[in-house]
Amino acid sequence: MASPVGTETRAAVAPLAALAARYDDRRPDRWEPVPERLDAAIACDVELAEAGRVARAPLVAELARRFEFLAHYLDAILLVPRERFVLPEDLAASADDTPLPLDRAGHATVSAPHAYLLTYSLLDLGPGDRLLELGTGTGYGAALARRIVGPTGHVASIEIDAMLHARAVRLLGARPDRQGGDDALAASAAGPSDEGAGVTLLCGDGRSLAERVLARWPTSSSERPWKVAVTYALTEPPTALEAQLSDGGVLVAPVGTWEGHQELVRVERRQGALLREVHGAVRYVAERGRG
Repeated sequence: MASPVGTETRAAVAPLAALAARYDDRRPDRWEPVPERLDAAIACDVELAEAGRVARAPLVAELARRFEFLAHYLDAILLVPRERFVLPEDLAASADDTPLPLDRAGHATVSAPHAYLLTYSLLDLGPGDRLLELGTGTGYGAALARRIVGPTGHVASIEIDAMLHARAVRLLGARPDRQGGDDALAASAAGPSDEGAGVTLLCGDGRSLAERVLARWPTSSSERPWKVAVTYALTEPPTALEAQLSDGGVLVAPVGTWEGHQELVRVERRQGALLREVHGAVRYVAERGRG
């Protein structure tokens, strides 16, 4: 006999699956770039948006039970429309707590919702913070972070894949970079300057651009320290980034090879010293652009 929880979850998810069928046959190849008009159609589908929110309610309850995340983190999961950030063919699975692929080779995914919240919890991300994210994907993590940091905070995110970067720009309505130039880096450091400008997206190698952001705009006495989130596995600790953390700055990254053991590592600079902690085994896609 099915449990009441399982029955309630299936009932909540069923409308999302039914509405997702509208978009199942729109593309002959799921790995081709998603057309702008298709993203626009999904974003304007009010029924789909409501079905997605209802389907995420059991997910939020499960995350609250398993991890005891802060309420405003759970609100972000409920309110940010994950269905917009996955491939159209995966709309029906967008409320699942699982990673969903973004390319044929498996180099990029929209990570499981709990994975983002684990990182944000370790960063102690909150209103007014500045987050530097390495690995934008289609922008789901940046969208969650933007809601968490609020209008007085800012999110700068870097993606090496030009196709994913372009889609993230339009999905987030964000300020794009200019070939990784100083204008984009200045914008990422300055924070929001107009309505909806809480995210700056840069395209290029994550570590190289992150090092430029941290080197060019170290934290002043009037600014919050950068908090750095890496969304892909590094084969070794990012010592150059760690060295650039200002006092109170925190970095969280999965460290380990794709084939081997990975651990979620937290590094904080406190009174000049770097404090390192390990927070359990994880599984992330591998870093691109190095090695």
